[in-house]
Amino acid sequence: MAEERSEGARRYLGADIGGTNIRVGVVDDGGRILGEARRPALAETGLRAAVDRAVDAMLEAVATAGLTTREIVAVGAGVPGNHRSREGICVYSPNFADSRGVPVLAPIREALNLPAFMLNDVAVQTLGEHRFGAGQGCSQMVMITLGTGIGGGAIIDGELRVGPTEGFAEVGHMTIDPDGPFCGCGNQGCWEALGGRDAIVRRAVTKIQHGRQTAIAEMVDYRLGSITPALIGRSADQGDAVAIEVLAETGYYLGIGIANLIQLYNPEILVIGGGIAQAGRWLLEPIIRTVRAKAHMVPASTCRIMPSQLGDDAGIIGASVLAAMEVAQLERKRETEVARTEAAPERRKPNGIAAEELPPDAPSELPPGPPGA
Repeated sequence: MAEERSEGARRYLGADIGGTNIRVGVVDDGGRILGEARRPALAETGLRAAVDRAVDAMLEAVATAGLTTREIVAVGAGVPGNHRSREGICVYSPNFADSRGVPVLAPIREALNLPAFMLNDVAVQTLGEHRFGAGQGCSQMVMITLGTGIGGGAIIDGELRVGPTEGFAEVGHMTIDPDGPFCGCGNQGCWEALGGRDAIVRRAVTKIQHGRQTAIAEMVDYRLGSITPALIGRSADQGDAVAIEVLAETGYYLGIGIANLIQLYNPEILVIGGGIAQAGRWLLEPIIRTVRAKAHMVPASTCRIMPSQLGDDAGIIGASVLAAMEVAQLERKRETEVARTEAAPERRKPNGIAAEELPPDAPSELPPGPPGA
């Protein structure tokens, strides 16, 4: 929901370009959303088309906020997949058709005449939670998102880490069970193959096909392909034993991975976001039990495990944080260059020769002549 804007605040556009929905917001430097717009991603039409829809949503969000693009400082975008973010290029996104080598930032800059920046979607959400959400004030933070897969982001010593190829905290593809199910990446037993959307649905379907009685099957009239994690979560809220069991088993595998992350990163807080996290206590309680049982060298007690505070807003708020950070970095660089220029001694003009006419290696002043000259 849009909020009243503060006078004097800087405003940014934050875009969460997901594989299902595109959501864009005008966000001020206090993390308040001033106006927003949504579009369907229509991922099957390709990433280029999704970026075009995102640009349309940006223009609508600016209008909804009662602003013009002249009043926006910069644009930030979170996009799932692997990127060369400094170049504004998506290397590959499994969420979109025809995504290899697609320019993301160039169309945005051209359409809005604004500086634009991008990162992986979970990295952007991590920035949002660290600045304005559950991770405020923490110098060591890990965030995971539970959805189609499992994404991760990490704040180390107060800064987001992305790695030289932007693969830092690609936690969904660490091996949890070497004999487990195959993952879409080609490995066997990846974390997201055990705790992502398809794994949760597969557990429910297997139990139904083994003859277990459950409201899950009745809710979809035994059309098992229609089962979703959200439906399983609702069934658990109604006390369905199979649904509770499915989420407990999923929580066990998620807990193993989180215990590993606590040993690896020693975070003060681990934030859990994403749509599947909406299952609430049915997922969180088995996660915490498993972490307590398995995290010993770096004890579970050293890390708070919390749900996302920003929820669905983490993506657009985090993208605005990215834009603000990048602009601040550019401004600091310019200030440093100006200060260096002003501090440099002025080149003197010996014998009336203009400084620009001197060769590059000429001294700034002539050596003194002989005494009495």
